Amino acid sequence: MAIFHLSVKIISRSSGRSAIAAAAYRAGEKLKNEEKGGKVHDFSRKKGVVYSEIQLPENAPNEYKDRQTLWNKVQEVEKRADAQLAREVEVALPQELDRKKQIELAHDYIQKQFVNKGMIADWSIHDKGDGNPHAHIMLTTRSLKKDGSWASKQKSTYLLDENGEKVPQIDPKTGKQKIGARGRKMWKRTTVAYNDWNNRDNVELWRSEWAKQVNRYIEPSKKIDNRSYKRQGIAKMPTIHEGYAAREIEKRGGNSDRAEINRTIKKINLTENNIMILLDKIERIKIGRKQLKKLRERAIKAFIKIIRDKKRQYQLFKQKIDRWEEQLNEQFNRPSKQNDGRKRETSSEDTAITKGIGEKGGRNQGIPDRITESDLEQQAVEIEQREIDEIAKRQRLSRSNGTEKTIRRERKTNTGREKRNQYYRDYTKPKGRGM
Repeated sequence: MAIFHLSVKIISRSSGRSAIAAAAYRAGEKLKNEEKGGKVHDFSRKKGVVYSEIQLPENAPNEYKDRQTLWNKVQEVEKRADAQLAREVEVALPQELDRKKQIELAHDYIQKQFVNKGMIADWSIHDKGDGNPHAHIMLTTRSLKKDGSWASKQKSTYLLDENGEKVPQIDPKTGKQKIGARGRKMWKRTTVAYNDWNNRDNVELWRSEWAKQVNRYIEPSKKIDNRSYKRQGIAKMPTIHEGYAAREIEKRGGNSDRAEINRTIKKINLTENNIMILLDKIERIKIGRKQLKKLRERAIKAFIKIIRDKKRQYQLFKQKIDRWEEQLNEQFNRPSKQNDGRKRETSSEDTAITKGIGEKGGRNQGIPDRITESDLEQQAVEIEQREIDEIAKRQRLSRSNGTEKTIRRERKTNTGREKRNQYYRDYTKPKGRGM
């Protein structure tokens, strides 16, 4: 799994270190230290050095491609006893990448962040097969001029005010700007670094750019972050750097204090992680319960609304039924008007009968004042009998019509047969040749 690691160190003469010895160890080579009277630093038997390269800026002489020439020249230029000989940047390479990709990753990063800014970079990849591939990058601390010579580490320049204007030197006697030789105005000067490579902000920049460069080569799920757990907002305790010595003790079966501290930290982090998982589950359960309660309340409100709507519909339907019943009752209970207000057409016979009855029995004599139920039943029977007679008459007519059609059809068929038989009886064969 890819991990983030980028550390920056200074190789200085005040700590008794040598740039030649450091370069020989990291490259796994045999180099001669001219500053120490020709002392040889031989690390050619060192295992795990899988790749080495020197990258030069545009204005650097080609002779600096030779590792021994480069660092002997650096030690020659840096004359102070406390001089900074080189800056070392150590980075962890993602073990998910093959060797070709690891070299490409480191080369591009070094070119963009260091070489393009004027530094000479001497770097090597170490990998002992223990899952810890890493690169050591040695950088020069002094700039090169355009002609390829070494520049000074500091330079004098004019002191500028807040507006970027030069600050004049004031004569305390006159209160005016001093005038130097040949009538030139005098300005305040200050000493500044020749480059900004020692700026502490560069370390943060290099760390963030290394994380971005690595993340371009690995999967999104395995991305690394240069920020600490605290800056990322992660409640997790960071482990400490174990170092080569601690890992060697562990390999021999010993118990390293630093390795033991890391094991304890991992256990604490695992416990905290489990606690956070449980708290997260509890929070999810609480949220789920709140959502369930809201859903239950919404369901109850919807159910109550449905019941009210159904009740309203039932009341409206019942009102309609009640109105229909009232209307029917009114129709049944309404008194019927005699003859329904229509004029009755009478024949001469009826008129005569009516007159005769009137003469005999007086007014309305012989005509019942009220029709009884037996009269209605008798009339219904008579109407039904007339309908039955009418239906029987129609059936007889249809049967008679069918019989006449059958007879006509048979007559037509018999006539055709007789004509055909007569034709065959009257037929005689014609006399002629060959007959």
